[in-house]
Parts: sequence; structure tokens; C-alpha cells
Amino acid sequence: MATAKNTEQTSAPSGRQPIICPECGGVNPPNAVFCANHECHKALGEFKYVEEELLAESRWHETLAQRVTDFIGRPQFIAIHAFVFVAWLAINTGLLAFFARFDEYPFGLLAFILTVEAIFLTSFILITNNRQSAHAQKRAELDYEVSVRTYRAIEEMRNSMTNLASRLQALENGK
Repeated sequence: MATAKNTEQTSAPSGRQPIICPECGGVNPPNAVFCANHECHKALGEFKYVEEELLAESRWHETLAQRVTDFIGRPQFIAIHAFVFVAWLAINTGLLAFFARFDEYPFGLLAFILTVEAIFLTSFILITNNRQSAHAQKRAELDYEVSVRTYRAIEEMRNSMTNLASRLQALENGK
């Protein structure tokens, strides 16, 4: 939430009012595009941010795939696997005698589990990759739309300036 100090910092000398985030209620400078609260970071304004649109459109399996992919991209994933492999080998080679061996060398069960895991991880990564491609496509379309609108606005201003210059020239010639 916003504090008095935060409110003082965001008040604008130009007379524009600070923007209140509709998500977290935080106070933001009048020219802010995103909420200053790092946990919220919602787009401010009368438009939806692309990420918010895409998140709203995502299906359950895409969200699951994104979460799994986010996890497997962390060092904890490697640490967990290293621990499981070492424990598996220690148990099934007899180093830990107080556990019964359940997968003798050449560790066929371990190989099967890793194969199934690889299939699922590959599927999750491909789903996430397809979703990221769709995000890139949508961003490219938005960039193009902004470029076209900007070009049209510049052309309109250029035509107005040309019109004003010719009218000014006509006034000067008429004197």
C-alpha cells in the first residue's frame, strides 16, 4: 500500500494527479506506465497490457506447462535430480545396506522413469515455446499497429504544418 512518503514523491508539479493502481492500490507518478509495486507491476491506463491479455487467454495446460518449465529452469531442479540419482545408486548398489534393493544394475526402472520424465518435460517445453511464439506474434502485431498509427499521426501533422506554412506564405505575400 502507498505511504505518505510515497504519495509526496509521486505528486506532480504539473498539476496532474498521481495514478492509483486498480490492482494493489499503490500510488504511482502521473506518467507511470506500470505500477511501481514490484509484486503487482500491473499496466496502468485504460488499455490492457499484452501480458495480462495473454494470461487471461491462456488455457490450463499452458499455465501448467509454464509453471513446470519455470521450475525446471532453476538450479533446484538439478539439485533434486542429483540427490535422487545418488540416493537411487546408493540404495541399488548396496552402499546403503538398510534399504532393500529394488532396481538392480543396469537400473532399468531408473531408465524407464527418466525416459517418461524426458517425454513429459519435452512436451511442457514445447507447449511453453508455442505459447511464447504466440506472445511474440501478438507483440509484433501491436508494434506494427503502433508504427502505423504513429506514421499516420506524423503525416497528419506534416500536412498540417505544410498547410500552415503555405497559408503563412500567402499572408506574407499579401502584405
